[in-house]
Amino acid sequence: MLDGLVVNDNRYRIFIIGAGFSVHAGLPLGTDLLELVRERIRYRLGNENKLESDLSWYLSYRRRCEFITADVPVDYEKFMSFLDMEHYLGLKGGDTWSEEGNESQLMIRNGIMEVIHSRQPDIPTDECIRFCQSLSPSDTILTFNYDTLIEDTLDHLGIRYRLFPNRLKKVGLMSSTIDSKAEEGEIVILKLHGSIDWFNKVPYIKDRKLAAQHEIPWESKHPIFKQGSTIEHHQLTQGPREADDPLQYIYRVNDLNQIIGAKFWQCCPLILSPSSSKILYADPIKGLWRGIQKAGGLNFGLGVIGYSLPPYDEYAKQALYHLIRNYTEFEPNLELGGLRKSPIRILDYVPSGESDWRIRRNYSFINWERCELMTTGLSLEGVEWIME
Repeated sequence: MLDGLVVNDNRYRIFIIGAGFSVHAGLPLGTDLLELVRERIRYRLGNENKLESDLSWYLSYRRRCEFITADVPVDYEKFMSFLDMEHYLGLKGGDTWSEEGNESQLMIRNGIMEVIHSRQPDIPTDECIRFCQSLSPSDTILTFNYDTLIEDTLDHLGIRYRLFPNRLKKVGLMSSTIDSKAEEGEIVILKLHGSIDWFNKVPYIKDRKLAAQHEIPWESKHPIFKQGSTIEHHQLTQGPREADDPLQYIYRVNDLNQIIGAKFWQCCPLILSPSSSKILYADPIKGLWRGIQKAGGLNFGLGVIGYSLPPYDEYAKQALYHLIRNYTEFEPNLELGGLRKSPIRILDYVPSGESDWRIRRNYSFINWERCELMTTGLSLEGVEWIME
């Protein structure tokens, strides 16, 4: 539960994780990631594929709308926002590819999954191990990353966690009862932009029902959900859920190696692409965001690792603004049971000799008198500092 985030154990901390957390493990950032995705798609489908065609169309659109005569550099966030709007509003009419996205969108999401999976280390890094060993069962991680570094490390260490807000004991008509006893000893990880190993079953269920209603012979090609699939997968949530909770239709694949190589039209991971309008596709995971605005006030630690709060994530700023302000302004000197609220700690990377003004500008709403900043990037020393 994010409404207060207080459970029955010791530290009660919140950690906000961004792409800068994963760089140390060899995972690419932003533009580099999308360039690698384009390379992979060209390798699979040739240079004249649908993504390259859409990108050329988009660059032509920009040149004409902005009266540019020279070559236009690719701004991937804006390009993908262009694709999102085209699909969400159904601008292609009958050529709209699927409920999950048009061709280029699905290519990109599958490409992101494949690139990240291919670059994740087989053995957890020392930094990940130190970070996960320092977590307490009362800690909550809010991550914007698609990768599975933290989950893989916790599995490696045998540490319990869950990937959804609450376990429910009883589901009622107007309200439900949280099973706090079942939650004891669990770290909470909320992946606010989805994950490369998550897949949404809802489109499959809708297609199956539609075929049944019209008595149309139908055999799904979905590698995970089709009848007779041998790919091991399990529900993201566990235990009873409200009937309208979309999180219960999200499934995790145990081994992504079984999915790599599937055609983009067969399956697509549930991730919000790095687009300025990605929030349009957040319905399946909207429950992970519930209560964030009310969190922070009764926590004893708040750390930010590698999340620079980019301008195109305005919705994230709105959520984190309240969480961070709650932490610094509500009971700023909170002491309880031998615990005392510590300053916010932000761990990010700034090249030697450069100013940290971008980080301070993006987090301008922070009370910097109650915040400490370290700009050496993720390292064993940085982990020790932020986990103190």
